[in-house]
Amino acid sequence: MAVLPDTFTPIHAQRHKQQLLMQTSAPAPDSLIVVAVARALFWAGLLESGAFARVSDLARAEGLKPTTVGRMLRLAQLAPDIVEDLVHGRQPARLTLFWLMRHDIPGSWAQQRRLMEKFK
Repeated sequence: MAVLPDTFTPIHAQRHKQQLLMQTSAPAPDSLIVVAVARALFWAGLLESGAFARVSDLARAEGLKPTTVGRMLRLAQLAPDIVEDLVHGRQPARLTLFWLMRHDIPGSWAQQRRLMEKFK
């Protein structure tokens, strides 16, 4: 019989309105944001490769509105370290996909980092 190694996960417990809340210290990625960024990077690759000539063609193929695809494509321009933080669950707690879709994201990675700091 194989012996599995022990794993220790620190847990923080606190009471809130008569409920016991358990939180692990391991951050959890926002799956909506991660999937949207992955999709945006994939779409950007399709556009750059010439598989689709225009955003409207890509939107039609995906069954989405061109404005939706255009908004999501902005996520493909995020700084690599910001994308890494999102994938590893180190995104600011107040950052949501809704916010990312509704606001302009600066092209400069330095400005993007400053923007992310405002959410902390």
